[in-house]
Amino acid sequence: MREYQKLRLKHKFPYDSVFSLLYYKFLENPNRDFVISLYKDTVEKFSYKDFFVKVISVRDYLSKKGLNKEDCINIIMQNSADFLILYFAALSLGIIVCPINYNLSPKEISYIVNDSKSKILFVDYEYLPKIEEIKERFASDFEVVVFSKNDIETNYFNLFSIYKNSFDIKFENINKEVFLIDKAVIIYTSGTSGNPKGAILTHANLLSDAQAIAEWFKFDINTRALCILPLFHNNGQIVTLLAPLWAGGSTVMIKGNVSLMSFWDLVNKYNVTWTSVIPTILSVLINFNIKRKDNILQGIICGGALLPKRVQIDFEEKYKVPIYEGYGLTETTSFSCFNPIEVKKRRIGSIGLPLPINKMAIFDENGIELPDNEIGEMCIKGYNVFLEYCNLHEKNASVFKNGWFHSGDYGYRDSDGFFYIRGRKDDMIIKGGENIYPREIENLIYTNPKIKDCALIGVEHKLWGEDLVLFIEQIENQKVNKMEIIDFLIGKIADFKIPSEIYFINELEDLSEMPKGPTKKILRKELKKYYETHLRK
Repeated sequence: MREYQKLRLKHKFPYDSVFSLLYYKFLENPNRDFVISLYKDTVEKFSYKDFFVKVISVRDYLSKKGLNKEDCINIIMQNSADFLILYFAALSLGIIVCPINYNLSPKEISYIVNDSKSKILFVDYEYLPKIEEIKERFASDFEVVVFSKNDIETNYFNLFSIYKNSFDIKFENINKEVFLIDKAVIIYTSGTSGNPKGAILTHANLLSDAQAIAEWFKFDINTRALCILPLFHNNGQIVTLLAPLWAGGSTVMIKGNVSLMSFWDLVNKYNVTWTSVIPTILSVLINFNIKRKDNILQGIICGGALLPKRVQIDFEEKYKVPIYEGYGLTETTSFSCFNPIEVKKRRIGSIGLPLPINKMAIFDENGIELPDNEIGEMCIKGYNVFLEYCNLHEKNASVFKNGWFHSGDYGYRDSDGFFYIRGRKDDMIIKGGENIYPREIENLIYTNPKIKDCALIGVEHKLWGEDLVLFIEQIENQKVNKMEIIDFLIGKIADFKIPSEIYFINELEDLSEMPKGPTKKILRKELKKYYETHLRK
């Protein structure tokens, strides 16, 4: 039993489960808008009552399927109200929801289905060919349910037929047997090394992080979040769904591949007050150079990858919208720290202060807590720290020590309590006995307005142990050369931190763009592999 479970009575949870949160918000404001779903060429608007009726109908369907508490289902669907209806219906029965990234290969999907021990896979019709390719790998009693709003002929049941017609629902027999400590969601990491890891999150995890974010940013019933990031990751689920729900607000769901060209149109048309993005989206919006059309967007939450200072400053100067950088992992449900909401109290370049629901500290390799301004591993404990990894007992034992979750990220805390990240433990480069954190050098490189992306990797060196190799992707129609980069770095960092080799993505064979994972994080291991096979001298 994790520490947050032992201490949960110290934190007053007003709701017993995620479904309980939805239920009571429905009772408070049944006719208020809850979800606006932009899916393909259609716009669907659901009040809290409309949405709740659909949830109950699908809940009844799941119950009749014979699914029991802690059985697992997989979902491969685009962002939509339909995803959310299935999500809440399952959670209401204590069924574990395990969404799967629809961009994964059939082999990767097969691994997650089997590792999560799922009973049923719910899949958008457009992704059915992937499932057909691997269906022989599933258990004999495994079921596939297709979702499509159109009348289609398949060998599978179409979930949409369950609730395409509204009907009266009786609310007297709402299930009360799902509790805070019960498992709710399994989110699989991007799997940058080996197979992906399934992080098991409880109802308490989801609720505590949603509450903390809603209260940190002062969400209220007028809050309307734009959900851009995919629901198969927890940022989309927590920041732009459950946090607004906690406040009685609403969410605009857009399909994952909707063009960002329409970002400001969507914000203006649907009166969006908050959204959550990864840094790449901010860079894209700046380059589109589309004029802001609203006067209601209050702020943008940003995390998931390095936020270059230049990008934040340029965006805020151009659009007059504050960016709030934070930090978290799948294992901390979503975020565990943020910059203050008071704009003047933010610290550009910092990931902020810990949320009230968790503690953060810096430890050395011996498990000793370090003082301020010393670099070590960032560790977290609190109500939002996940239960465990699915089927990985040794990994669980290694990441949980003395009540702290060891993140694998390195950074430091300043004397005012603000945290700063220096990069992944696995990314650290040791050159001649000196520890080098790529993010320090990358932050400097990003201040060059000609640079779109960059990544520093360590490669084997017979004298120093490791040496530094820098990959750069330039902004289109902008030119920069190696000596410009080296001259730019001289005097700003120690000489041993200056890369020995610099390569430009657009000049390399078989590497037209920076390799990135599903969450748009740069895949350093892919760059190392490319270096060894194409560039090693």
